[in-house]
Amino acid sequence: MAPGRIERLLFIVGRGRRPFYESLRRTFGGDDTVQVVLDRRVAERRRKRPARRKEDRRQADRRARRQIDRQIRSRGYAVVGTFQRPPAAPPADRKAR
Repeated sequence: MAPGRIERLLFIVGRGRRPFYESLRRTFGGDDTVQVVLDRRVAERRRKRPARRKEDRRQADRRARRQIDRQIRSRGYAVVGTFQRPPAAPPADRKAR
């Protein structure tokens, strides 16, 4: 199903781009459909353990959005849209018998 219109935008700005972050905050300051955040992650918090550890129980990596991570590293920011689903088609009317 194709997404509907964008409902909200989230700008994630890399730690080294603070002037850009501040500029976006000023630009979208009064717009409640846009959120600008500074990426606070420093490094992977999980410690590497020796090879004799048990199998990882996680079903998926917490940072499943690798594309966003790549954008932040290459451009210094990423934009994520939250889409509003298009309204469902109304049920077909049944003919009266």
